[in-house]
Amino acid sequence: MKKISQFMGMRIYTDKAHYVGDVKDLILDDKEGVVSGLAWGYRGGKVLSIPYDSIMAIGDIVLVRSKKVLQ
Repeated sequence: MKKISQFMGMRIYTDKAHYVGDVKDLILDDKEGVVSGLAWGYRGGKVLSIPYDSIMAIGDIVLVRSKKVLQ
């Protein structure tokens, strides 16, 4: 299990080895009480995020499915 603070700054890569960005924040589902995604940037006042179900692995980096990032 990881603490929330351990996610901050983690590098995010796709399964095609493309660098996406660094984790800036976690998105919480307050109704379910779970993490629903990772925010990695902001553009035009909108949060750029990856849904939690798109995450393939978390270790020294976060590995995500390419299609979900490119949509």
